[in-house]
Amino acid sequence: MIRAVIYARCSTEEESQRDALAKQVAQAKECVEKKGWLLVDSYVESCSGTSTKGRIQYNRLYEDLQRDNFEVVVVKSQDRLMRNVKDWYLFADRLLTMQKQLYLYMEQKFYCTDDALLTGIKAILAEEYSRELSQKMNHAHRNRQKNGGAVILTSNTYGYRKMPDKSVVIMEEEAAIKKRMYELCAAGYGCRRISHILQEDGIVNRKGKYFSDSDILRMIRNPINKGTVVMNRTHYDFDSKTLIKIPKEEQYVYEDKIPAIVSKELWNQANQAIEKRKEKIQKEEKKESARQTQRGRNRGTYLFSGKLFCGFCHQPYYRCTRKQYRDKEKIYEWKCRCYLERGRLSKNKEENKTKEDWTAEQRGCNNIYLEEKKLTDLLEQIFEKRSSIDRTKISQKMLQLSKEILMQKEKDFRIEEERKKEEYIRQQMNKLVDKLLEGVISDTIYQEKQKELEDKRKESIERIRKMKKQETVFPQKRFLAIEQFLKDENQIQKAQVAQRLEEIEKIVIYPCYMEIWFKEKKETERKEKQEESENSVGFLKINYNSFFQYQKQKEEERKKILEQIKKQPQITAKQIAKQLNIGISKVRYQMEILKKQNRIYFEGKGGKGRWKTPDDRGENRME
Repeated sequence: MIRAVIYARCSTEEESQRDALAKQVAQAKECVEKKGWLLVDSYVESCSGTSTKGRIQYNRLYEDLQRDNFEVVVVKSQDRLMRNVKDWYLFADRLLTMQKQLYLYMEQKFYCTDDALLTGIKAILAEEYSRELSQKMNHAHRNRQKNGGAVILTSNTYGYRKMPDKSVVIMEEEAAIKKRMYELCAAGYGCRRISHILQEDGIVNRKGKYFSDSDILRMIRNPINKGTVVMNRTHYDFDSKTLIKIPKEEQYVYEDKIPAIVSKELWNQANQAIEKRKEKIQKEEKKESARQTQRGRNRGTYLFSGKLFCGFCHQPYYRCTRKQYRDKEKIYEWKCRCYLERGRLSKNKEENKTKEDWTAEQRGCNNIYLEEKKLTDLLEQIFEKRSSIDRTKISQKMLQLSKEILMQKEKDFRIEEERKKEEYIRQQMNKLVDKLLEGVISDTIYQEKQKELEDKRKESIERIRKMKKQETVFPQKRFLAIEQFLKDENQIQKAQVAQRLEEIEKIVIYPCYMEIWFKEKKETERKEKQEESENSVGFLKINYNSFFQYQKQKEEERKKILEQIKKQPQITAKQIAKQLNIGISKVRYQMEILKKQNRIYFEGKGGKGRWKTPDDRGENRME
C-alpha cells in the first residue's frame, strides 16, 4: 500500500478562520482514503506566511522528504506550501531527488517535471500577490500612524486592555503593580531587586509567571505608561523577511494618546535612575578594562604576554626580537620594561638587588632577560614532572581526528563545487522564465532550452548523489605534513605549556629563580589538592641558577676552556671544541677574550708551541 502524508496551512486571508483549516485537513484525509493510500502522518500549520521561516510543520515535512517514511505528499494547492519562488524550487528539487510525489487534490493531479514552467509561473504570481498585499498593508499602517489613528496593542500589554470600539482602558489591578515598579526604581532599586521584591509578595504576570528583570526594564522604559504612544518604530521588509528599525526622526510621537498609568515626573525619575546605574556600570567596566590592560601593551598577543614580571621593579616583561649574526635566524627574548626604557644600573650598584632595597628613584634595572625558547623548554620540563600525560596517545588521537576531518572536508569541497554548478543552472532557468514572461523568447525556444537545462541539472544532482555515497580519496600529502608538523614542532608540549599558563596568574623573575603564582582556586578544589605545594602555598619557586645569566654562562665556558689548556698546554681549538661539545667558532672567540684578559698567551711561532697562563711565570692575571 502506498504511504501518504498530508500538509495543510491557512493562507493569509484565512488566518482568522480556523474552521477553514479544519475543513482543509478533512478534505485531504478524504482524498487519501478515496485513493486507497495509507495515511502515515499529518503536517498541519496554523500560522500563515509567505516564506518557510518559522513554519515548524513545513520544515519537518521538508526534512522528512529525505527519509523513507512515505511516497506521496497530499496538499490542497501549490500556494498552500509556500508563496516564494526560491522555496518552491528547493522543495520541488528535493521532492524529485528523493523520488517522491506531490498530489494536488484541488486539481486532482500529480506534480511532474513537465509542469515545471506552469508551477514556476504560479509560484512567481503567488509571490507577487503576497508582495503587493504586504505593500498595501504597510502603506495602510503608515497612513494610520501618520494621521494619529487608533493605537494597536497586543494582548500581552500589561496594565492595558483594548476595547471593541478600539479605545484603550486601564486595568486598575495591573496598573497598581506597574506603578509600584516605577516607584521602587525611582527610589534606587535595580530591576533585579524589584523582581525579587515582587516574587516575595507572590505577584505574577498574566501567564502566572514571575516578572523577570528584563520584563521590568522593558516596562519602565516604555513611554506608553505615561500616555505617550510612539508609532512607526519598525517596518517589515517583504524581500529580506526581517524587521527594520526606523530612525527616531521618522517615528511618530503622540503625547497623551492613551490614559497614563504613571505621571510624567515619576516616569522621568525612574528612567533617570536607570541611566545613572548604567553610567556607573560602564565606568566600572572601563576601570576594570584599564586595570587588566595596564600590565602590558600586547596582553594576550604572545604566549607569555601579561604573565612575566620583574621581581625588582615589578614592571612587566616585553617581547623583543634579535637576529643571529651568521644565519640571521630570529631569536625572541623577554626583557624588563624598566631596562628597555632606562637601561641598566651603573656598575657601582649592586647587581642582584633585593626587593627590599629597590626604590622608585633607582634608574634602570639589572634583572636578567629570558630567551623564549629556553623559558618554554624549562616550563615544559617542570610541567612534565608534575603531570602524567601520554603524549603518544594524544598524538595518535590528533592524527586520527585530522584524518577524519581531512576526508570529510575533501568530500564536502567537491560536493559544494558541484552544488554551485547546479545553482548556476537553476539561475539560468529562472532567467529563462523571465525572458518568456517578458516576451523576449517564444514558447518553442523556451521549452527546448528549458529541457536542456533540466537535463544538465539532473546530471548535476545525480553526481552530487554519487559523491555522497562514494569513498573519498585520502589526501595523503596533507596528512603527512600534519604528522611531521606535530613531531618536528613539538606542538603537544607547547600546547601543554599554553594550557598550564591559563592556571597561572603571574611569573615573577629573579636572576637565579622564578616564582610561579597560581590563580585562586575554588574552596572545594583547594581541599581536594591540599597536598600540592602550589595550591597550599600559593606559588611555586623554581631555581634555575645561571640558566638565564648569559654572562655567567660565558664565564663558565671560559673557565672550562682554561682548565683544558692547563691540562694540555699544546691543545688546539678544534680539540677543545670536540672535548667540550661546543662549536669551534665559539671556542676561538672565547680564547680571544681570554687573551685580551691576559689569562692565557701562546709561546711559540708558526703554530708550534704551547699555551701558558700568568701563573706559569708568576704574573698576576687580569680579571
